[in-house]
Order: sequence, then C-alpha cells, then structure tokens
Amino acid sequence: MNTSMASAGADATRIILYGHARCPQVGPVKSILNGARAPFEYVNIRQDAAAAERVRQINNGNESVPTLIFPDGSTLTEPSVGQLRDSLARFGYQIRPTAWLTGNLPKIAIGLGIALAVARALGWF
Repeated sequence: MNTSMASAGADATRIILYGHARCPQVGPVKSILNGARAPFEYVNIRQDAAAAERVRQINNGNESVPTLIFPDGSTLTEPSVGQLRDSLARFGYQIRPTAWLTGNLPKIAIGLGIALAVARALGWF
C-alpha cells in the first residue's frame, strides 16, 4: 500500500520511498515494491520541503531519487533491480521476475515504436 504524502511519524514497518513525478526510476521502483507486497509510503520531495532536506542529508547534498529508507534505517539511492531485490529480501519480500518490466512497459513501448520507425525509414522492412 502506498500513500501520496508522508506523515511526520511514518510507520516503522514501512519503507519510505522519496521521489518526484519527473524521475523515470520512481515508477519502476513503485512497481517492484507493489509486486513484492512491501508496505511503503511514497513521498514527493517537490511537495514536501522536509522530505527534500532529508534526501539531501542522505545523498551528500543531492536530491537524488528514488531514495528509499528501510525499516532498519538503511538507505538505497537510485538502486538497481538487484540492489532493491537484495534489500527487500532482508525483510522477507521477494520481487516478481517481471516487476521491473511492468514498471517500464510505457518506456519499452515507446522505444520499440521509435526503433520500428527508424527501421522502416532505413528500408529494413
């Protein structure tokens, strides 16, 4: 389950996912968390100044997202699928093999459309 904004006293069993709407990695990370049925709270750092400051503290002054804080206080910033999988496994969650794919389908479809248009323009078919 996710929410659009974090409360000051976030549930200590939830993962906190910091991001913003323009970050292309946030959607896939949300898909992975949802697919693993990992409880998380999504916080848009463009709508929450305190959250943006927290992300800067974690990332040496940078607003790098997605940034995740796990129930044990550990963090991940801009994780690969493998890093996220390993962190979730520590808490007993498993990701579906297709979770990353599901979150990236719109980008994959656009990429395939562009590739097909280029191939047609080059006369490949």
